[in-house]
Amino acid sequence: MNRNSVSLCMIVKNEESYLERCLESVRGIVDEIIIVDTGSSDKTKDIAKRYTDKVFDFKWIDDFSAARNFAIEFASSEYILQLDADEILRLPQKDLLQQLNKDFYYIRIKNDLGSGLYLSHQFIRLFRNSSDIRYRGALHEQVPSDFDIERYGFLSSMEIFHEGYKTHLVKTKQKAQRNLKILLKEIKAKPTAFNYYNLGMQYILEEKHRDALIALKKSYSLGTQYAFSQKVVLDIMKCLQALGQFQEAIKVGEDAVVLYEDVPDFWYQMGLVFMEWGLIKDGQKCFEQCLEIGEENAYKLVQHYDGTGSYMAQAKLAEISLALENHEEALKYIVQAAKASPDTLAIFDIFLSIYPNAKNSEIFQTISSIWPFSSERYIQFISYLYQQRSPLLNEFLIYFGMEVVYPVSTFYYIVAGKYEEAISDFLNNKEQSVEKDPQINSNLLFLAMATENSGLLDHFDLPLSSKELKWFKNLVNTKKVSENPVSRSILIIWKQLVTDIIQLQKYEFMDILINATNQPELKLTIAECLQLYGFDELALDVLVETSDQQINRKIYMVAANSLRKLGAMEDALFYFKKAEKIKLDFNVLYEQWRIYSDMDAKTGRELLQKISSLYPDSKWAKEEVYKRGVTI
Repeated sequence: MNRNSVSLCMIVKNEESYLERCLESVRGIVDEIIIVDTGSSDKTKDIAKRYTDKVFDFKWIDDFSAARNFAIEFASSEYILQLDADEILRLPQKDLLQQLNKDFYYIRIKNDLGSGLYLSHQFIRLFRNSSDIRYRGALHEQVPSDFDIERYGFLSSMEIFHEGYKTHLVKTKQKAQRNLKILLKEIKAKPTAFNYYNLGMQYILEEKHRDALIALKKSYSLGTQYAFSQKVVLDIMKCLQALGQFQEAIKVGEDAVVLYEDVPDFWYQMGLVFMEWGLIKDGQKCFEQCLEIGEENAYKLVQHYDGTGSYMAQAKLAEISLALENHEEALKYIVQAAKASPDTLAIFDIFLSIYPNAKNSEIFQTISSIWPFSSERYIQFISYLYQQRSPLLNEFLIYFGMEVVYPVSTFYYIVAGKYEEAISDFLNNKEQSVEKDPQINSNLLFLAMATENSGLLDHFDLPLSSKELKWFKNLVNTKKVSENPVSRSILIIWKQLVTDIIQLQKYEFMDILINATNQPELKLTIAECLQLYGFDELALDVLVETSDQQINRKIYMVAANSLRKLGAMEDALFYFKKAEKIKLDFNVLYEQWRIYSDMDAKTGRELLQKISSLYPDSKWAKEEVYKRGVTI
């Protein structure tokens, strides 16, 4: 069977870092390559000319469709394939080499969001080379989508892999101002649902959620029948969550799961809203519903977050199980998630938090038994462990016999307790710039404290004010600190020091920090970290009340939770009630209910009644009320 000829048509600008990888992915697959450059100042055109002699210039006029249509004019094949430079074609042979008979083909695009998270959508990227098929829209351009369904096909095994949604790449390209300018101009000329949807997405990227919400609502009001309409609803939920409008977000979600049946993304988003709202039991029910639905209906959304019907929901269920202190249940879910998506770092992170006090050698062995070995995956783990300042890093480095280089080498020496080698490593690499690596500063501050050498801080330019630097030097030199209110920078440093001390098991330094201050907020930070790592008795000893009621509430919640874990239920209830007097929320009522449901059924039912009345959106509370026969 003769196959159809295919022309790859691309528009590019300053893509020297990505273009070669893209073009290699289509080598031997397409019949010709046409590249239109819109003003590169790097080696993009030189790379393009190694693959094709059809490289053309186009003067940029703030119109992507104009540039793409210009490229199509040079194509001589029967079909046009469109790729961007930061994309590669995966598994193309089976589909592209077959006989094509449709005018348009949808191809699955997998967008890499970083850390093993992916957003997938289907889009027309392959279409017949016909004079009546051209791109429309100055931004987020597309070929017309109002043709008869018989003219469409779907290449099921083909996939385009896209890196450009990674946050650091988006920021590097500095697209925001350009895109917003184009979109506002486009909306003025064509105020369509699609253009308002794209404007909303642009505002979300810029974290302007109020503006995004207005644009998305406008998009939905202009029509709900479009393929992107479901994504509009999902993004409305996200904006409402970002604005703290949890109840409104849930109401939108409840309507969405009726309108768009069996799509896991809406249940997953509701689960995230409930978790941030504090209604973790309702979040748990949403994620369980995600697993009930599964991934099979992902195609119903133009854009789908991979794993919402499987491993992402399992990871959230593990997180909730951990919050409810059900470690075995948490481990069960996280193992399932890791098997489904071993490269998702969020899963790895949750796993590490399940048993925070386990020996590093034992954790490493468990990781080896759960995560299939892959050198690329394990290198990613090593990078993650370095960023998290986890001593487990050394287990990986030693096992694989890896050469350790600066700045990782400094932390490697700190973990090993070789402080002089760490300082020497610092000073020998003083001139070496490692851009935006906060671990360098954390290493420096820890070493200054551990070696009682405040002078070490004078060799480096720390992101601290002179007052903050003086505060820290005073801690190093006198083991005491001022009792005046501390800055946000100091709180961050303090928390990192406490975490380092616990993870490195250098408890003699913990005594120094505990005795260095009576400042309630600093003491609270120590107690929160100790509680996180299971040192509940010590956490209770550290806490000090203050005149600031907001800080006091946090103190009471830490005290109550530690007392509950230690089995002192009456004392725990005392502090939960003190916290409730300052601020009433679902969490403080739920924690009291957990205790009373076991020791005082009547009071437990009264609390359940209160929860259900105050939080009518909580389906969990309603179900518990029904099960226990409570009258509202």
